[in-house]
Amino acid sequence: MWAENTDRVIYLGISFSSPKFTLKILFDTLCSGLHMWDVESPSDTLFYVLFVVASAALLTYLMMAFFIILSLIGSKMYLHKPTGIHELGDVVPGVSIIKPLMGVDSFLEHNLESHFKLMYPKFELLFCFHDENDEAILVVKRLQELYPHVDVTLFTGKRHDIVNPMVQNMAPAYEAAKYEYVWISSSRIEASSEILFDMASKLQKSNVALVHQVPFTSDNPGFASAVEKIYFGAAMNRFYICFNMLGLGCVTGMSYIFKKALLDQANGLAWYGRYLAEDFFLSRELHKKGRIVLSAFPAKQNMGQTTISKFVERMVRWLRLRLNMVTVVAGILEPIADCFPLGVWAGWALYHFFCMNPFIFFICHVLSWMVLDYIQLSTVQNGPLLFSKPEYVLAWIVRELTATCIFILGVINPHYIKWGARTYRVKLGGLVENVKPEDKTLLVTKYSSYKTSIL
Repeated sequence: MWAENTDRVIYLGISFSSPKFTLKILFDTLCSGLHMWDVESPSDTLFYVLFVVASAALLTYLMMAFFIILSLIGSKMYLHKPTGIHELGDVVPGVSIIKPLMGVDSFLEHNLESHFKLMYPKFELLFCFHDENDEAILVVKRLQELYPHVDVTLFTGKRHDIVNPMVQNMAPAYEAAKYEYVWISSSRIEASSEILFDMASKLQKSNVALVHQVPFTSDNPGFASAVEKIYFGAAMNRFYICFNMLGLGCVTGMSYIFKKALLDQANGLAWYGRYLAEDFFLSRELHKKGRIVLSAFPAKQNMGQTTISKFVERMVRWLRLRLNMVTVVAGILEPIADCFPLGVWAGWALYHFFCMNPFIFFICHVLSWMVLDYIQLSTVQNGPLLFSKPEYVLAWIVRELTATCIFILGVINPHYIKWGARTYRVKLGGLVENVKPEDKTLLVTKYSSYKTSIL
């Protein structure tokens, strides 16, 4: 049945690389059902294996094309088209804004002041600190003197029965919140009245449980900042916007507002302190009680210049969380859906089925992906970018190449995450526990050695 002829296989007189052959096999597959696996020789088995692998490549490619197109449409339709105060109606809901803080940075005062300047009828600011010696307390008190009319409460100390340090910080403030809407806004987020009006008006609908912002970054100089902006504005936003349009409820904990009564029905905030990714599990439960909706405004992380090393460490931490929460997606689908691996895989599949030149395809694939990412980034930015197009090309290539390094680092000791001064062990399913001090030094040393060898 099979015959070898140089680098092609002849099946019933039809060239292995011809489209006609491909259609014949597709037809045979549909007609023969399970009997197609009744093979008589190793060459038959190899053929079917290659057929399945190549078909999976093309299906994955089509899926990614769909995601990219849908995210571009979603960005144009929903971003930077806010609802205003007129949507709130006669009764304006009060908002309790929880700000977990630890230490200071060059942009902290600016970020916090943007919350003090909110022109919203009814809100309170709840600042959370691990202890009374935190330097950020002085920043908050200085702003209190400048804006004495703002309702501000400071909370110090933590709940020792909670593992997640951020939830440790926030739990007392959450329990003391006096308004029906709770906005959790991390220390790096810059706020505005437009953002709060937009999120509150969307949340006011009876079938909405949570409103969140697309993660993004502010404009900061430096090559690493450009790499980071491309990741958040293109690579991450591609899936973030697409999944939310499909109703899958992809949420990060940088900035989101929800109905407190609904979370109380789902055990309250403190209960989710058993996870490091409390936002993932919290939003999943709220999604059962109502819709999850995107704000019209991206969440601008205003944190100054970064470095490639810091960016990689942050991405590795996030990947390890995903590996333990959504293992198949993070461990298999994510790496093969990146631009370079998918281009190689799909190029081989097209050569396998249609004898298409894989090198020409790969070049066209990379250029197209790069252009579409630029369009996506520009839409999210909604204004001029700080870097030029040549700088974008170089930063985009570096971002795509670092994705492979991030994946390799992530699968090394995937259960151990270093966050701040602590190291945590994450179990499959997302539950987390502190690593004992005697074990932490060994784990951090091992991680550092792997990182040095790869980077």
